[in-house]
Amino acid sequence: PGYRDRQPDWGVEDPTPVLIVGLPRSGTTLTEQILSSHPEIAAGGEREPWGARFAARGDIWGPTSTPEATRRLADDYLAALRRFGPDAKRVTDKTLGNFMLLGVIHRVFPEATLIHCRRHPIDTALSIFTTNFEMNYDFASDRSDLVFFTRQYQRLMAHWREVLPPDRFVEVEYEALVADLEPQARRLIAACGVEWNDASLEPHRNTREITTASIWQARQPIYRTSVERWRRYEPWLGELRELAPKI
Repeated sequence: PGYRDRQPDWGVEDPTPVLIVGLPRSGTTLTEQILSSHPEIAAGGEREPWGARFAARGDIWGPTSTPEATRRLADDYLAALRRFGPDAKRVTDKTLGNFMLLGVIHRVFPEATLIHCRRHPIDTALSIFTTNFEMNYDFASDRSDLVFFTRQYQRLMAHWREVLPPDRFVEVEYEALVADLEPQARRLIAACGVEWNDASLEPHRNTREITTASIWQARQPIYRTSVERWRRYEPWLGELRELAPKI
């Protein structure tokens, strides 16, 4: 309580960063495709997580920090983003694990756009469980671990929802995105503070390099067959049933 009021310097007012967070398989790659289809938004993909940046700069963690420490961290991060879009008004960072640190990220970049991608938890968990990731998610291959991790993630996101400004913390539902793209895409582009461009309605035509597990899906026109996909696997869900819709 009162954390923001105690800060001697409230960050760097640069709106360039657009951080996309959420669980794996929750629509984050699709969201980055929609945004980076816009000619004024560049895609940075998955970058070094903020946790690693903070670990190297312990002076940013305390209840108070110096303006110099904040500026150094901000300059380093902006330089990394600018490599992906030297002339872009906004650059995305789709490092999913950043959801753990949204409070301190907002402290450093109060004008950054924080986009949280949400998908029904049982569809998300099932997709995580059945995906062969290149990186090792230590919760991804055990059903009970997935349920536990999902609940802790939901608990933390509920906290951010309460304490972060709603004009900076924007949420998008995967199910709404694939059901009717245009209103959701317009809302996302508006949250980033750039003018609308129809290119964001054709994210599958975006030719940028994709290195995530969604590389195939991102090249297809938007489809809805992944909504309630879990119902096709009901006999084998095990502990994942705990995340099923309550009827």
